Amino acid sequence: MSESRSTVTETAAQPEPGKYRNPLVQAALLMAVWLILSEHYDLLHVLYGVFSVAVVTWLNLRLRALPLVENEPAGVASVRIGRLLLYLPWLLWQIIQSGVYVAYKVLQPRLDVQPEILRFRSRQPSLMAKVILGNSITLTPGTLTLDIRGDTFYVHALTGAVAHGLSDGNMPHWVASLYHKECPPEQLCSDVVHLDTRDGLAHG
Repeated sequence: MSESRSTVTETAAQPEPGKYRNPLVQAALLMAVWLILSEHYDLLHVLYGVFSVAVVTWLNLRLRALPLVENEPAGVASVRIGRLLLYLPWLLWQIIQSGVYVAYKVLQPRLDVQPEILRFRSRQPSLMAKVILGNSITLTPGTLTLDIRGDTFYVHALTGAVAHGLSDGNMPHWVASLYHKECPPEQLCSDVVHLDTRDGLAHG
């Protein structure tokens, strides 16, 4: 009995592989943002930054253990850092492109917008991946994530062209690749339905 207890204790004491890798990368990125935005590099401001980053990183570590849904903590899956460094500039480019397109549509003398609700299924590898996908859609001008029900996403699109640009599965594929190398396209965007804006969610 004592041997089994000691084994359990040793197992619990062993750190999970890569447990602190993401927080360290996160802390480094936050510190870089602090230095870029503050534009002050004297000792006092750097110490302020170190303290702020340490507090935020510690809070995020505590939040990682809290379940977003039953049996799925927030930090259960690790993001592939290399893929993340590719995803961020790609997302920024999508935001710029969509912003120019929406501005062009809105500034036309004849307002040519045909809003609709796009419903599609995307089998993302984790709940956090779904949250990232929903937020990425909302960050892109012309689209807004209204609801996520299981694997089903409801997105308000300003025009049909914007909706088509989302339903091609490109963004869901990028988000899924943050966690997995293999991302079957048929699982990432399927059952695409274009709904009327007046009763789109009622059909869900």
